[in-house]
Amino acid sequence: MLKRSLTVLGLAFLLTACGFNLRGTGTTQMALTELDFAARDAFSTLSKQVKESLAHNKVSVSSSAPFTLYLGLEENSKRTASFTAGTRSAEYTLTSAVSYELRSGNLPALLKDSVEVQRTYAHNQDNVTGSGQEEVLLREEMRRDLVMQLMMRLQAVTPAQLQDLQQQTQRRQDAEIQAREAAIRAQQFDEPQQSPISFP
Repeated sequence: MLKRSLTVLGLAFLLTACGFNLRGTGTTQMALTELDFAARDAFSTLSKQVKESLAHNKVSVSSSAPFTLYLGLEENSKRTASFTAGTRSAEYTLTSAVSYELRSGNLPALLKDSVEVQRTYAHNQDNVTGSGQEEVLLREEMRRDLVMQLMMRLQAVTPAQLQDLQQQTQRRQDAEIQAREAAIRAQQFDEPQQSPISFP
């Protein structure tokens, strides 16, 4: 018994030493250390999990941060993947997705992307309640996977990259404003001037 315990402890230390983490418990080394956070639905479970994950990964969430992570709505869909002989649904494929943006002030989005997760499960016609509970659990797992994918995407983003994108976006916006103002001036110049009213 003692030998088995020592073996288990030895394996645990070995796995820890090589950097092994249980799924969903590891941290992601972020280049971004500060972000503001906004969401289409700030009170959703996904939004709360994203904020918790940012904090867990040592990213300070502050309204004074130069860049903002904006989270869209969680989109869930369900489609039939296969049928039984009686054309009754046997398997369903669940999809969960969310779009996100990195923003700076009132500028257009610097980065826009989305993450998506899919799962397929067997639907038991004789145990509808059990199948429904399985779907709920799968959705929760998929939501955690969405958060993990998002953190992995953010891991690849650096402050220098965002600053470069910020400058490019600012120049593009300034050029568009100048072009609109020039077009307005040209239109005003081309309009015929009304001749003054003369009295006999």
